[in-house]
Amino acid sequence: MKKLLIVLLIATLSVSPSLKAKEAKFEKDVEKKITCPADFLKNPPVYFYCIYRDYHNHKYDAGIKKAKKALKEIGPLLRKNPNGIVPNAVQKDAKLRDPHVKSVASDLHLLLGMLYYQKSMNLQDTSVKKVYTDFYDKLEKEGFDFFQISELMNLYSKKKLFPDAFTKKDEKKYTELLKKMGVKESDLDKLTAEAQKESDKLEQERMAYLRKAVEEFKKSVEVDPDNAIAYYQLGNLYSGVLSEGAPQDSEAAEEAYYRAAILLKKQGDISGYKEVVKRLELLNPKSKYLKLLQGKKGKDA
Repeated sequence: MKKLLIVLLIATLSVSPSLKAKEAKFEKDVEKKITCPADFLKNPPVYFYCIYRDYHNHKYDAGIKKAKKALKEIGPLLRKNPNGIVPNAVQKDAKLRDPHVKSVASDLHLLLGMLYYQKSMNLQDTSVKKVYTDFYDKLEKEGFDFFQISELMNLYSKKKLFPDAFTKKDEKKYTELLKKMGVKESDLDKLTAEAQKESDKLEQERMAYLRKAVEEFKKSVEVDPDNAIAYYQLGNLYSGVLSEGAPQDSEAAEEAYYRAAILLKKQGDISGYKEVVKRLELLNPKSKYLKLLQGKKGKDA
Protein backbone atom coordinates (compact mmCIF):
# COMPACT_ATOMS: atom_id res chain seq x y z
CA MET A 1 0.00 0.00 0.00
CA LYS A 2 1.16 3.50 -0.81
CA LYS A 3 2.75 5.34 2.12
CA LEU A 4 0.25 7.43 4.03
CA LEU A 5 1.84 10.71 5.06
CA ILE A 6 -0.18 12.09 7.95
CA VAL A 7 -0.55 15.82 7.37
CA LEU A 8 -3.10 18.45 8.34
CA LEU A 9 -5.12 18.32 5.16
CA ILE A 10 -7.68 20.65 6.70
CA ALA A 11 -5.10 23.38 7.03
CA THR A 12 -3.78 23.34 3.47
CA LEU A 13 -3.57 26.93 2.28
CA SER A 14 -4.17 26.30 -1.41
CA VAL A 15 -5.04 23.02 -3.08
CA SER A 16 -5.74 22.55 -6.79
CA PRO A 17 -8.94 20.71 -7.86
CA SER A 18 -6.88 17.91 -9.43
CA LEU A 19 -4.93 17.44 -6.19
CA LYS A 20 -8.16 17.41 -4.19
CA ALA A 21 -9.53 14.70 -6.48
CA LYS A 22 -6.37 12.60 -6.00
CA GLU A 23 -6.55 13.09 -2.22
CA ALA A 24 -10.21 12.06 -2.19
CA LYS A 25 -9.45 8.85 -4.13
CA PHE A 26 -6.44 8.10 -1.94
CA GLU A 27 -8.47 8.64 1.24
CA LYS A 28 -11.19 6.35 -0.10
CA ASP A 29 -8.64 3.61 -0.74
CA VAL A 30 -7.08 4.13 2.70
CA GLU A 31 -10.48 3.92 4.43
CA LYS A 32 -10.84 0.30 3.34
CA LYS A 33 -7.59 -0.72 5.05
CA ILE A 34 -7.47 1.36 8.23
CA THR A 35 -8.48 0.21 11.69
CA CYS A 36 -8.23 2.94 14.31
CA PRO A 37 -5.92 1.98 17.22
CA ALA A 38 -7.22 2.20 20.78
CA ASP A 39 -4.19 4.18 21.98
CA PHE A 40 -2.39 7.04 20.28
CA LEU A 41 1.19 6.00 21.06
CA LYS A 42 0.65 2.48 19.69
CA ASN A 43 0.22 3.86 16.20
CA PRO A 44 0.37 7.70 16.11
CA PRO A 45 0.12 8.08 12.30
CA VAL A 46 -3.03 6.05 11.91
CA TYR A 47 -4.58 7.41 15.13
CA PHE A 48 -3.91 10.93 13.85
CA TYR A 49 -5.53 10.05 10.54
CA CYS A 50 -8.58 8.71 12.40
CA ILE A 51 -9.02 12.07 14.14
CA TYR A 52 -8.84 13.81 10.79
CA ARG A 53 -11.35 11.31 9.38
CA ASP A 54 -13.81 12.24 12.14
CA TYR A 55 -13.27 15.90 11.23
CA HIS A 56 -13.78 15.18 7.54
CA ASN A 57 -16.95 13.16 8.24
CA HIS A 58 -18.39 15.83 10.59
CA LYS A 59 -18.13 13.52 13.61
CA TYR A 60 -16.79 16.34 15.75
CA ASP A 61 -17.54 14.89 19.18
CA ALA A 62 -15.75 11.63 18.30
CA GLY A 63 -12.78 13.57 16.93
CA ILE A 64 -12.58 15.81 19.99
CA LYS A 65 -12.58 12.75 22.26
CA LYS A 66 -9.77 11.13 20.26
CA ALA A 67 -7.68 14.33 20.14
CA LYS A 68 -7.98 14.87 23.90
CA LYS A 69 -6.94 11.26 24.55
CA ALA A 70 -3.93 11.64 22.25
CA LEU A 71 -2.85 14.86 23.97
CA LYS A 72 -3.15 13.19 27.36
CA GLU A 73 -0.92 10.34 26.18
CA ILE A 74 1.71 12.60 24.64
CA GLY A 75 1.72 15.02 27.61
CA PRO A 76 4.41 13.22 29.68
CA LEU A 77 6.68 12.98 26.61
CA LEU A 78 6.23 16.69 25.92
CA ARG A 79 7.15 17.61 29.48
CA LYS A 80 10.14 15.29 29.51
CA ASN A 81 11.67 15.98 26.09
CA PRO A 82 9.83 18.25 23.59
CA ASN A 83 12.52 17.66 20.96
CA GLY A 84 12.39 13.88 21.28
CA ILE A 85 10.86 11.51 18.75
CA VAL A 86 7.38 10.10 19.27
CA PRO A 87 7.43 6.30 19.65
CA ASN A 88 6.10 4.36 16.65
CA ALA A 89 6.09 7.54 14.53
CA VAL A 90 6.87 5.51 11.42
CA GLN A 91 4.72 2.52 10.57
CA LYS A 92 4.73 0.10 7.68
CA ASP A 93 2.07 2.01 5.79
CA ALA A 94 2.14 5.46 7.37
CA LYS A 95 4.29 8.14 8.94
CA LEU A 96 3.79 11.45 10.73
CA ARG A 97 4.46 14.80 9.08
CA ASP A 98 7.08 15.53 11.71
CA PRO A 99 7.91 12.88 14.36
CA HIS A 100 9.22 15.32 16.99
CA VAL A 101 7.12 15.37 20.14
CA LYS A 102 6.48 19.12 20.13
CA SER A 103 5.43 19.09 16.46
CA VAL A 104 3.03 16.20 16.98
CA ALA A 105 1.54 17.81 20.10
CA SER A 106 1.23 21.13 18.28
CA ASP A 107 -0.60 19.48 15.37
CA LEU A 108 -2.93 17.69 17.78
CA HIS A 109 -3.83 21.00 19.45
CA LEU A 110 -4.37 22.52 16.01
CA LEU A 111 -6.65 19.72 14.90
CA LEU A 112 -8.56 19.86 18.19
CA GLY A 113 -9.04 23.59 17.61
CA MET A 114 -10.38 22.92 14.13
CA LEU A 115 -12.80 20.37 15.54
CA TYR A 116 -14.07 22.87 18.11
CA TYR A 117 -14.41 25.53 15.42
CA GLN A 118 -16.39 23.29 13.07
CA LYS A 119 -18.59 22.06 15.92
CA SER A 120 -19.43 25.68 16.75
CA MET A 121 -20.32 26.37 13.11
CA ASN A 122 -22.48 23.26 12.81
CA LEU A 123 -24.58 23.56 15.96
CA GLN A 124 -28.19 22.94 15.06
CA ASP A 125 -30.89 25.37 16.16
CA THR A 126 -33.30 22.52 16.90
CA SER A 127 -34.61 24.19 20.06
CA VAL A 128 -35.43 27.40 18.18
CA LYS A 129 -37.13 25.50 15.36
CA LYS A 130 -39.13 23.44 17.84
CA VAL A 131 -40.64 26.59 19.36
CA TYR A 132 -42.06 27.62 15.99
CA THR A 133 -42.81 24.07 14.84
CA ASP A 134 -44.99 23.44 17.89
CA PHE A 135 -46.85 26.71 17.23
CA TYR A 136 -47.41 25.87 13.53
CA ASP A 137 -48.45 22.29 14.32
CA LYS A 138 -51.03 23.50 16.85
CA LEU A 139 -52.64 25.87 14.35
CA GLU A 140 -52.48 23.37 11.49
CA LYS A 141 -54.38 20.86 13.65
CA GLU A 142 -57.05 23.54 14.05
CA GLY A 143 -57.42 23.71 10.25
CA PHE A 144 -55.10 26.55 9.23
CA ASP A 145 -52.55 25.89 6.50
CA PHE A 146 -48.84 26.77 6.48
CA PHE A 147 -49.26 29.81 4.23
CA GLN A 148 -51.91 31.40 6.44
CA ILE A 149 -49.76 30.97 9.53
CA SER A 150 -46.68 32.28 7.68
CA GLU A 151 -48.64 35.33 6.56
CA LEU A 152 -49.61 36.02 10.16
CA MET A 153 -45.99 35.72 11.32
CA ASN A 154 -44.72 37.90 8.47
CA LEU A 155 -47.20 40.63 9.34
CA TYR A 156 -46.27 40.35 13.02
CA SER A 157 -42.58 40.70 12.18
CA LYS A 158 -43.27 43.66 9.92
CA LYS A 159 -45.23 45.42 12.63
CA LYS A 160 -42.52 44.86 15.24
CA LEU A 161 -39.48 45.51 13.06
CA PHE A 162 -40.72 48.07 10.54
CA PRO A 163 -43.66 49.89 12.16
CA ASP A 164 -43.35 52.83 9.76
CA ALA A 165 -43.94 50.50 6.82
CA PHE A 166 -46.90 48.75 8.48
CA THR A 167 -49.90 50.05 6.51
CA LYS A 168 -53.60 50.21 7.40
CA LYS A 169 -54.13 47.37 4.93
CA ASP A 170 -51.53 45.32 6.81
CA GLU A 171 -53.21 46.16 10.13
CA LYS A 172 -56.62 45.06 8.85
CA LYS A 173 -55.32 41.75 7.52
CA TYR A 174 -53.24 41.15 10.64
CA THR A 175 -56.22 41.77 12.95
CA GLU A 176 -58.40 39.45 10.85
CA LEU A 177 -55.86 36.62 11.02
CA LEU A 178 -55.38 37.01 14.78
CA LYS A 179 -59.13 36.84 15.37
CA LYS A 180 -59.66 33.99 12.91
CA MET A 181 -56.92 31.88 14.48
CA GLY A 182 -57.80 32.74 18.06
CA VAL A 183 -54.33 34.16 18.71
CA LYS A 184 -53.40 37.29 20.63
CA GLU A 185 -50.45 39.50 19.81
CA SER A 186 -49.21 38.84 23.34
CA ASP A 187 -49.09 35.13 22.41
CA LEU A 188 -46.77 35.97 19.50
CA ASP A 189 -44.68 38.15 21.81
CA LYS A 190 -44.23 35.17 24.15
CA LEU A 191 -43.47 32.90 21.21
CA THR A 192 -40.70 35.12 19.83
CA ALA A 193 -39.32 35.76 23.32
CA GLU A 194 -39.06 32.00 23.89
CA ALA A 195 -37.41 31.51 20.49
CA GLN A 196 -34.96 34.34 21.24
CA LYS A 197 -34.13 32.75 24.58
CA GLU A 198 -33.29 29.47 22.85
CA SER A 199 -31.33 31.35 20.19
CA ASP A 200 -29.28 33.11 22.88
CA LYS A 201 -28.48 29.76 24.47
CA LEU A 202 -27.30 28.46 21.12
CA GLU A 203 -25.13 31.52 20.57
CA GLN A 204 -23.57 31.15 24.02
CA GLU A 205 -22.77 27.52 23.26
CA ARG A 206 -21.31 28.49 19.89
CA MET A 207 -19.09 31.15 21.44
CA ALA A 208 -17.93 28.69 24.10
CA TYR A 209 -16.66 26.33 21.40
CA LEU A 210 -15.05 29.21 19.51
CA ARG A 211 -13.18 30.23 22.66
CA LYS A 212 -12.01 26.63 23.01
CA ALA A 213 -10.81 26.74 19.40
CA VAL A 214 -8.79 29.89 20.10
CA GLU A 215 -7.29 28.28 23.22
CA GLU A 216 -6.19 25.23 21.24
CA PHE A 217 -4.65 27.32 18.44
CA LYS A 218 -2.75 29.31 21.05
CA LYS A 219 -1.54 26.12 22.72
CA SER A 220 -0.45 24.87 19.32
CA VAL A 221 1.91 27.81 18.74
CA GLU A 222 3.06 27.77 22.37
CA VAL A 223 4.14 24.15 22.01
CA ASP A 224 5.71 24.72 18.60
CA PRO A 225 6.32 28.38 17.65
CA ASP A 226 7.24 27.21 14.12
CA ASN A 227 3.75 25.91 13.35
CA ALA A 228 2.81 28.31 10.57
CA ILE A 229 -0.56 26.71 9.92
CA ALA A 230 -1.62 27.24 13.53
CA TYR A 231 -0.86 30.96 13.21
CA TYR A 232 -2.75 31.02 9.93
CA GLN A 233 -5.84 29.39 11.43
CA LEU A 234 -5.65 31.68 14.45
CA GLY A 235 -5.62 34.63 12.06
CA ASN A 236 -8.65 33.24 10.24
CA LEU A 237 -10.56 32.86 13.48
CA TYR A 238 -9.71 36.33 14.78
CA SER A 239 -10.45 37.99 11.43
CA GLY A 240 -13.71 36.10 10.96
CA VAL A 241 -16.33 35.22 13.54
CA LEU A 242 -14.52 36.90 16.43
CA SER A 243 -13.74 40.21 14.73
CA GLU A 244 -17.14 41.92 14.78
CA GLY A 245 -16.94 45.01 16.92
CA ALA A 246 -13.64 43.96 18.43
CA PRO A 247 -10.64 45.97 17.13
CA GLN A 248 -8.30 44.02 19.41
CA ASP A 249 -9.25 40.82 17.59
CA SER A 250 -8.49 42.43 14.24
CA GLU A 251 -5.06 43.43 15.56
CA ALA A 252 -4.51 39.88 16.83
CA ALA A 253 -5.48 38.53 13.40
CA GLU A 254 -2.95 40.78 11.68
CA GLU A 255 -0.18 39.65 14.00
CA ALA A 256 -1.10 35.98 13.53
CA TYR A 257 -1.05 36.34 9.74
CA TYR A 258 2.29 38.15 9.96
CA ARG A 259 3.84 35.34 11.99
CA ALA A 260 2.41 32.73 9.60
CA ALA A 261 3.82 34.61 6.61
CA ILE A 262 7.31 34.86 8.14
CA LEU A 263 7.37 31.13 8.92
CA LEU A 264 6.01 30.07 5.54
CA LYS A 265 8.61 32.17 3.74
CA LYS A 266 11.33 30.73 5.95
CA GLN A 267 10.08 27.22 5.16
CA GLY A 268 10.13 27.93 1.42
CA ASP A 269 6.34 27.77 0.98
CA ILE A 270 6.07 30.77 -1.34
CA SER A 271 2.49 30.09 -2.50
CA GLY A 272 1.36 29.80 1.12
CA TYR A 273 3.26 32.97 1.97
CA LYS A 274 1.56 34.91 -0.83
CA GLU A 275 -1.88 33.71 0.20
CA VAL A 276 -1.37 34.79 3.81
CA VAL A 277 -0.09 38.19 2.68
CA LYS A 278 -3.18 38.53 0.49
CA ARG A 279 -5.43 37.84 3.47
CA LEU A 280 -3.54 40.39 5.51
CA GLU A 281 -3.98 42.97 2.74
CA LEU A 282 -7.73 42.29 2.60
CA LEU A 283 -8.02 42.56 6.36
CA ASN A 284 -6.13 45.85 6.60
CA PRO A 285 -4.35 47.39 3.58
CA LYS A 286 -2.58 49.79 5.94
CA SER A 287 -1.44 47.17 8.44
CA LYS A 288 1.92 47.84 10.05
CA TYR A 289 2.66 44.16 9.55
CA LEU A 290 2.42 44.55 5.78
CA LYS A 291 5.06 47.26 5.99
CA LEU A 292 7.25 44.95 8.04
CA LEU A 293 6.88 42.20 5.46
CA GLN A 294 7.76 44.65 2.75
CA GLY A 295 10.85 45.68 4.67
CA LYS A 296 9.47 49.09 5.63
CA LYS A 297 8.93 50.22 9.19
CA GLY A 298 5.62 51.87 9.84
CA LYS A 299 5.38 54.62 12.38
CA ASP A 300 3.72 52.18 14.79
CA ALA A 301 6.12 49.30 14.13
